[in-house]
Amino acid sequence: MSFLQPSYLYTRLADAVPTALPWSGGGSSTKGDPRKSVKWIDGLRGIASFLVVMTHLARAWDYDLFSPRDNENASPRVLQWIILRIPWQGRIGVTIFAFLTGYVCALKPIKLSRAGDKQAAFTAIAKSAFRRPPRLILPATIALLISWTVAQFGGFVVANRSDCWWCRYASPDLAPTFLEELIRLPKNFLSVWTTGFMVYDDHQWALLPLLLASMLIYILLTATMFVKFRFRMLIYVGMILYFHQDGAKDVETFQMQAVYGMLLSDLSYSTTLKDWIENHRWARKALSIPLTIAGLFIASYPGEHPEWAQWSNIMFKVAQYAFPPDVNIGKRYTALGIDMIILAIYLSPSTKEFLASRLLLWLGKQSFAVYLVHGTMLRVVLVWMLYGITGQPWEGPEAGTDDDRDWIQLRPPWVVATCIPIWIALVYALASLWTAYVDPFCARLTQKMEDCMFQSDEKSSLPLPATSIPMPTT
Repeated sequence: MSFLQPSYLYTRLADAVPTALPWSGGGSSTKGDPRKSVKWIDGLRGIASFLVVMTHLARAWDYDLFSPRDNENASPRVLQWIILRIPWQGRIGVTIFAFLTGYVCALKPIKLSRAGDKQAAFTAIAKSAFRRPPRLILPATIALLISWTVAQFGGFVVANRSDCWWCRYASPDLAPTFLEELIRLPKNFLSVWTTGFMVYDDHQWALLPLLLASMLIYILLTATMFVKFRFRMLIYVGMILYFHQDGAKDVETFQMQAVYGMLLSDLSYSTTLKDWIENHRWARKALSIPLTIAGLFIASYPGEHPEWAQWSNIMFKVAQYAFPPDVNIGKRYTALGIDMIILAIYLSPSTKEFLASRLLLWLGKQSFAVYLVHGTMLRVVLVWMLYGITGQPWEGPEAGTDDDRDWIQLRPPWVVATCIPIWIALVYALASLWTAYVDPFCARLTQKMEDCMFQSDEKSSLPLPATSIPMPTT
């Protein structure tokens, strides 16, 4: 009888434990795996969704993180330092989502077009454009129904009585009667896909501009299908510059990022660029490292009180010349910084390899579900954990003052530090169930709509009309 060596047991554990984790693909992958050449965007999506959650936590309970310091005379906290402040101050997550929308929507049609199969490319555009609205609207509507149902049972009462100003702002107040609530439900469904406003879950505001951005990409793909590569690049750059000078709301967050994503998606099939990246290691590092540092610095621009720090005050003054008047300067700087960071990632195979790791791919798989469920989970489950389920003792607006002391107070710091990680785990557990059951249901429903409404592919060419048949000559 032989005994297993300790090293053998260790090796078995090292091999077995990672593949047992929920984000594991069930097998090993080697460096340079060609299947990871596109998967990095899923890892980036996973980071973006996690940053959205972090942003809303900061907005709810530490809004001072949106400023470079707590007040004009205070010293900045560590989480308010340049770069370290990025995850907490918002803006970055939705901007990345818009970039990924352009990148993913353009990927397959451009591949087919460059392969010379224009007909298949047009077919891919048509089917993708048809599927896009239901694949966004159906899950979002299910999330709306859940949030509406929770509201009817008083799920948001504690949030509306808490000392968290943002929770009170984002939580719905019930209408006087249930009939009015029934009427308000379809109105909110209509408004969120018309104006982006929704009472029950205001996080869905970004879905409409993301949908519109995808349609912009489909139109642009169709319009440039027969354009030569170098001229397509000029068109992309021209459109990015056009949106840069446009002072309309959020164009830098959605339209500009979608076109930028399409540009990099098109470049991903360029053999010249691939060869340069592979053969000029130090040159691409010399380019990507400064791009990353500059992008992180630019994206650090505070959303509130930039005049409270010298570095952000200088950026504020520069913005008067760099951007159109009366725009959201924070969003403009975020868009510019994210574009630089993504370009640096694009030029770095090792960074792409990191973004294609199992954990980040698993986070990316849950990203849309996390975006849909985390708002209700925050204003209900997390609020219950931090303030209690009963919503008592309650003083509130009856006291005739806006003093925070009249609202239910947050529990001690050790409770907050314990509850938030547990809540994040609950969010991702619920998101994984959503991804496993709700998303496939919506996909099947979308497929049934497509099967019902689409024409069947013609196997043979149509006959010519009778008037076009040439008459015999005598």
